[in-house]
Amino acid sequence: MTSIKHPHLLRRALVSNASDAAGYQLYDTIIAIIVVTSLGFSATQVGLLNALGSLPFLLLAVPIGIIVDSWGASRIIVVSLLVKVAATGATFALYATGLLETITTFMLVTIIGITTLASENAQTALVPRIATGKREITSFVSSMAAADRIAGIIAPALAGILAAASGSAYALGLAVALLGISAIAAVRLLAIPRAVEAPEATDSQSGEKRIAKPPLRTQLNHGFVILKNDRFLLGTTLLVAAGNIGLAMGDSLEPILVLRELDLGKIYFGLLGTLAAFSGILATVIAPRVTSRITTRRLFVIGAIVQSGVATLPLVSLMVPPVAYFTMGAFSVLWSITLTITNIAGTTYAAQAVREESLGRAAAARRMITMGSVPLAALGAGALADTVGLAVPLLVWPTLTIVAAIMFLAMTSKRSETSPEVDPASPSRTPL
Repeated sequence: MTSIKHPHLLRRALVSNASDAAGYQLYDTIIAIIVVTSLGFSATQVGLLNALGSLPFLLLAVPIGIIVDSWGASRIIVVSLLVKVAATGATFALYATGLLETITTFMLVTIIGITTLASENAQTALVPRIATGKREITSFVSSMAAADRIAGIIAPALAGILAAASGSAYALGLAVALLGISAIAAVRLLAIPRAVEAPEATDSQSGEKRIAKPPLRTQLNHGFVILKNDRFLLGTTLLVAAGNIGLAMGDSLEPILVLRELDLGKIYFGLLGTLAAFSGILATVIAPRVTSRITTRRLFVIGAIVQSGVATLPLVSLMVPPVAYFTMGAFSVLWSITLTITNIAGTTYAAQAVREESLGRAAAARRMITMGSVPLAALGAGALADTVGLAVPLLVWPTLTIVAAIMFLAMTSKRSETSPEVDPASPSRTPL
């Protein structure tokens, strides 16, 4: 018996996600080229642009999670993609006519960041509406992660080629087209029914049935209450956050380490990115098999241990330069595989453990923790490297990872088999 609730919409969801990932990656790369080569942004302005793009994950994750649960994930996906198409289309039109300016770029990138947060949150909430069962959910999540990884390989190269050969406007136009395809494919997802927030109640005067809505403060705290009550979900969230913090620190430190301190060359630096991307794709392929054979807690325990060890490799490279070619290559491969598989496992667990009507807010709380620290980590790593030297942030990185691993082990040592958010009578909420 199939565990796919809406098999005819599964392909639509994957097409929409893949087109969205490709269009966003293309836009993100080409806008970086434009602001440096055409608008003459300084390093500070580029940093501010990146911060504006990621700031919504810190400030708006919870409100958007409430909206996703209230309006329905499929509606939010469609609306966010349409707004994203409009914003990228405006960027294309303004750049093609020579009217794109600094303040306008800041505004458009901020809008793109908000819509990206909304669509990613809604995609997470939509997973259990399409598939049930650990294997099917893991396969669905892995397919979406694979699309992101493939887009991360192809889109930057394509953007550079188009910008060099035909001009940046053509790359922007292609990004608009890809996002348009994503929005069109997502329209069919409106056929998926919305999860009911609460039991219906009968109005005493009119006799009409209505849905009782909790106070706004309760809704704002709801996702964090779920994390507080499910120590395992909170532990996996903190572990994923540690991985993302490391990723953000790596984005700031790795170029300096590889190109300046170790002088390994631009070709090798580019190769590291390719190794990480292909390793991520490999991880999405093997993730369903790994998660089906290893219990979720054991998988995260292994991931925590491996992640803690791998995080020391950049410091080893700095301390022992002759082995840097090997250690940095091993770091790129192992970090990407570990982070990808644990991310997929965490999303799969959340999709099974949390009730569908609460998943948007739970995903928002998780996203606020896992992504909200990214801009601060990136800025902090760079500041530490500039003030006290590269070795200090490279030491802080594995230290934070080890602390997160210890916290995870402590928080989940006496984990109960059933989450507070799991309905024991519901077959779609089978404990992992």
